[in-house]
Amino acid sequence: MHKLSTTQNHWAMEGRPIIREANLDQYRQHPHFATGMNMHEPPKPEGATEWPAPLYPNPLDIPDKNGKTPRDQAVHAWGMSIDLNACVGCSACMLACQSENNIPIVGKDQVSRNREMHWIRIDRYYTGGVEDPQVVNQPMLCQHCESAPCENVCPVNATVHDNEGLNVMAYNRCVGTRYCSNNCPYKVRRFNYLDYNRRPLELLTGPVYTTPLTHRVDGQWELVRWLKDPDKGLRPDDEWELLKLVKNPDVTVRMRGVMEKCTYCLQRIEQAKIAHKVKAGASGNIEVPDGAIKTACQQACPAEAIIFGNLKDPNSRVSQLKKQERDYAVLEFLATKPRTTYLARVRNPNPEMPDYKVREGKPESLREWERQGNTLEGHGAPDAGHGTDGGHGGEKKGAH
Repeated sequence: MHKLSTTQNHWAMEGRPIIREANLDQYRQHPHFATGMNMHEPPKPEGATEWPAPLYPNPLDIPDKNGKTPRDQAVHAWGMSIDLNACVGCSACMLACQSENNIPIVGKDQVSRNREMHWIRIDRYYTGGVEDPQVVNQPMLCQHCESAPCENVCPVNATVHDNEGLNVMAYNRCVGTRYCSNNCPYKVRRFNYLDYNRRPLELLTGPVYTTPLTHRVDGQWELVRWLKDPDKGLRPDDEWELLKLVKNPDVTVRMRGVMEKCTYCLQRIEQAKIAHKVKAGASGNIEVPDGAIKTACQQACPAEAIIFGNLKDPNSRVSQLKKQERDYAVLEFLATKPRTTYLARVRNPNPEMPDYKVREGKPESLREWERQGNTLEGHGAPDAGHGTDGGHGGEKKGAH
């Protein structure tokens, strides 16, 4: 029997509106169906000025003596929009991210132990019957929440927010408590259990791992090699020098005990900002023009499903996409205010096909959601009131 390893072990949404889709007829009747499928918020306390209020307030939201917050004073506010209509689940974004950001290959054994390292994953969900299911894909990466649950539980401030809305990592501060990963509702953080960048794959197969006391490289005990040069890896010298050429010199190579995640390709952002400052000179116009920055996943996507840009520019492509009625945030009821949002999928099936009538002219995921006691009736406008148990009006909340 051949063993297979997978990073996903649950393939159903169980009626939860993680991926939101409708057929063209439902979209025409309820153009705001995506936000109409939002989960219910808890009851609003008396006197609350903001609701739903985030559990993890961000200090960058505190105004100064002039009444402006650090976010207000920033030139850029980075964000991303992912169109589920366009995504075909090809995983090109995942491979591009791995190459760009020096993400190690850990091998089948480590993946089977839930130790995968990819910063972006393609979640695949099956809806409907086993004999004829519908399949939907969703790229999932760090959402760069403005009220990030991960930041507040880190005891050493290794994961923090900058004034441009990025949730950034200070690798040399991280002590590997993994509290941030436990507190992330999107499960997009990765931990270096071993020195993946130093060890060859044959040394990453457990349950017993080699140590400097039991391993020899180039005829020397690893401990002796390490005492002579702590920067050497568990590989022959010629192979180690060759591997250095594979790495992106603009991205830190992380080692054992460090947490990592998507950075929105911070190195590309900084390169574009520096280049534009040089070009601007004394004019002071340091705002990077729309389209000057492309993340690795965006650049590799053959369907152009991923769009990244400055949310402070109302004419930027990402700002225009986030204004669409199909825009929604995953787990919006947590009020984490993610900078990454999705455009709901709209199917256009042929009404003459047999499965159209069997499915009542609706996607299977929408039927599952309705079987939980929810309905789109009364949710078609931004000012619509609450519906039944699971959904409410189409007002966009908790996302940017």
